[in-house]
Amino acid sequence: MNNPEENPTANNLNALRADVTATTDVLKVTVDKLVQRGENLDALNNRADDLYSTSYHFRGAARRVNRNMRWKNIKLTVFLALVVIVVIAFIVLMALHPWKK
Repeated sequence: MNNPEENPTANNLNALRADVTATTDVLKVTVDKLVQRGENLDALNNRADDLYSTSYHFRGAARRVNRNMRWKNIKLTVFLALVVIVVIAFIVLMALHPWKK
């Protein structure tokens, strides 16, 4: 009974220790993966916050550019309308009052 290979209790104890060691190793790997995942989620959250901030500023800049372009378009339309009115008025005046030589 002194031989550990013949003692079933010792064999069971060794098998149990091996199982505990394997389970401990798996748990360590799992905890490491969870820590890495938490770090990745924190980095992703920071990137999402940066993206939100950037998109907010981009939206404001786009609105300003849109407003400026709209005003330029209105100014150009008014200028062209005035030019057309002046040309038409000149043609009408020339037709109504021909210059005498």
